[in-house]
Amino acid sequence: MENLNLSSLKNIYGRMKSFHNEFEEMRLSASLGTPRENNDDDDDDDEKRLLLREDSSMVGLLLTRLPSLDEFEDDEPPTPTATKKSSAQSPPVNEDPHAAGLGGTLSSATLGIVKGMVGPAILYLPHGFAGAGYLVAIPMLLLSTSLFLWSSGCLLECWKMEMMSRQQQQHHHHHRQIALSYPELAYRAWGIKGQRLVQIGITLMQSGVCLTYLIFVPQNLRTSALLILNVDISTTVWLLLMVIVQIPLSWIRDIRRLTVTNLLANVLILFGLLSCLGLAMRQMGESGSVGDDESTSFLEEMVHRAKSLPAFNPDGWFLFLGTSVLLFEGSITLLVPLIEAVNTPEDKQKFPSMYRTVIIGIVSFYAFFGTVCWMAIGDSVRTVMTTSLPQGMLATMIQLAYSLAVIFTFPLQNFPSLEIVCASVEKILPKRGGDGKTPSASKMLKGSYREISNGQRNIISSMVVVSLSIVAVLAMDDLDKVVSIMGGLFGCPLAFVFPPLIENELGKGKIGSQKWIVNLAVATLGVGAMFVSTLTTLINWN
Repeated sequence: MENLNLSSLKNIYGRMKSFHNEFEEMRLSASLGTPRENNDDDDDDDEKRLLLREDSSMVGLLLTRLPSLDEFEDDEPPTPTATKKSSAQSPPVNEDPHAAGLGGTLSSATLGIVKGMVGPAILYLPHGFAGAGYLVAIPMLLLSTSLFLWSSGCLLECWKMEMMSRQQQQHHHHHRQIALSYPELAYRAWGIKGQRLVQIGITLMQSGVCLTYLIFVPQNLRTSALLILNVDISTTVWLLLMVIVQIPLSWIRDIRRLTVTNLLANVLILFGLLSCLGLAMRQMGESGSVGDDESTSFLEEMVHRAKSLPAFNPDGWFLFLGTSVLLFEGSITLLVPLIEAVNTPEDKQKFPSMYRTVIIGIVSFYAFFGTVCWMAIGDSVRTVMTTSLPQGMLATMIQLAYSLAVIFTFPLQNFPSLEIVCASVEKILPKRGGDGKTPSASKMLKGSYREISNGQRNIISSMVVVSLSIVAVLAMDDLDKVVSIMGGLFGCPLAFVFPPLIENELGKGKIGSQKWIVNLAVATLGVGAMFVSTLTTLINWN
């Protein structure tokens, strides 16, 4: 029986590890899109536009199958044994390899949505609610969710249109298919400039999230040290220690080496969320505020506290505009790769409704979590909610757990933007082949392509971490404003503006005029939210 339980635990761990690896590779591929060497928008040759890299960190990052050398060597035909082995281990060209790792089912896709969306940003909600008031916070959260779901639907419609076009081309062409993603759809709508625009947006958004991490952790650790050691260690010192840890972690090129630490981070985040909610509810149950009646029920206490919450805060309502967008943490970039990873056509048809249901469920939990913690702690709740918890061993454990989780999550969160930066640097380097032409796939696999060295990449990654830390020092006491800027300036275009405009461009002659007008209205609202959130935050920044 003991051996059976041990075997079951190993099997569960193996499945979790496999899922995590495939998910992180998918997220990176979704952020990068299809690397392109040719800037000519009229080049429709998929073989020339799809770049393959031999680097172990990039193996499996493209949603299309990474071929072996045997497929490209004309003078060394594969043996029957090798062919059989290759076909047994690798999915066909039109099948997503992530379907095997992620299971290719709706349940696996659901887990991917939750994993991609739920993070430390939820801890900013109680302060956001308190700063805005429920008359602003609740409607704003509903509006952001509605706009996000509409934009998600736009990307899914674009995916359907491109899939239909792909199926029609299969009857006439047999060249390699390029994986669909958010940047890829932008490329097909607006060319290479559109792809780069989306990639820049993703880079800035991911970097902004990492910036909030560099503020979040020092504030948490300062509070923990004060409670445990009774020593007030400056947030600058904690930030320096975090940077010393993160710089070598940023040198890692194979994200599979971060699997164990990220799995641990997921467990710690789950523990932190449930514990925060439990502490908040316990605090409301223990401290009665309805007169002097000690028999007050928990429900009556909640109702009384809810009635006492301020409806509107004229001093900080504008900050919630960006906060409500940052909650999604750029999860829209995962949408297309997730539906690509689903196996059966039947499940693909069910995916849009499932996606909406899961997003609504997550946002509902967000609203419940933010409201309960706000009612329990009151208007004095800080931006980093864990620093406002009642003093005690459990609160300290939550602070340490979340700090470790964010430290472990930072390298993966920073990885996509770092890869985009490195890819941009590579484009200005001379090709190794030296002939000035786009190399073939076999030459790229042999090294005849642009690539920065490990030392150059380490320097770039170190500079990125140090640059973010400098900004973190300057904004250490203004995390709420940083969150608002990140959500408004970078989150709004990615979540609300680009997707409906991409559908209008790709759907010319295919979508009705009414849908076109609604898409334009949603994009306009997104632009308006971006300017209002960003400008009001900057104007009121002390």
